[in-house]
Amino acid sequence: MALKVLRAAAYAVLTWGVILALADRFPVMRAATEEARIFNAENADSFGEDPYVYTELSLKEIVAASAGDYALMSIDGEEKQFLAGELVAEPCLKLSRILLDTVLLDHCGSYILLWQRRGLDQPATMSLRLDISQKGQSQEIKPSVVDLRADVDVRHMVSDYRRRLYDRPLSLLGAIDVKVVDGVRGREYIISEGRDKQIFAALGLKSGDRVLAFNGVDLSRYDAPTQIYEDLDNVNYLAISLARGQERRVVLLDLEPLTAASD
Repeated sequence: MALKVLRAAAYAVLTWGVILALADRFPVMRAATEEARIFNAENADSFGEDPYVYTELSLKEIVAASAGDYALMSIDGEEKQFLAGELVAEPCLKLSRILLDTVLLDHCGSYILLWQRRGLDQPATMSLRLDISQKGQSQEIKPSVVDLRADVDVRHMVSDYRRRLYDRPLSLLGAIDVKVVDGVRGREYIISEGRDKQIFAALGLKSGDRVLAFNGVDLSRYDAPTQIYEDLDNVNYLAISLARGQERRVVLLDLEPLTAASD
């Protein structure tokens, strides 16, 4: 059953990806996409479910300006300029911070990175498709950002974790202890040190930290595990949203395996 669900989800993502890619090129397809969104919303109303409304983003350029750095982004095929803190899309997708080669997006309190090309063998831009029908609002508490992407040892560890997730998932059992509880905001994941003490310390984690989101996917959502599993195989960077008491933290990681040249 789980395999069927994953396969169905993959086909759905592929289908919508093709539709959105064509919609960027042909006005007729853009109209068809809008009709699909309307139908989805009406269908959801009929069955008492929330509609899914997606937007596609890509980072074109980060521009240094005297008035402040800004990001040139493509939103559903339309290029726009955004400063840090500005609303990108309703209801609560904001540009949280502009970093060296990436922008950190606040997706209703869950954080995700959008980056530019790092090598000639990669696409000119990384596209990101987000469900902007998600309920919620950006946190008033600004998170502290822990950027570990340049840490070679951490990069080795997390890229190995991702490889094992798909090749030998059972080998990760107990590496970090995770307790699932029902909290005020829904399902919560409370972590504590497991048998892999090295990675727990390297990521700056503490027992009792609550993991709120992986790569912009709110863990309180019922479909979060399936979506995260699909996404992690195709991303270079990972943003982990954490709560430690009243403090909010975002840990940024590079998931790409190191080569001899990059070492």
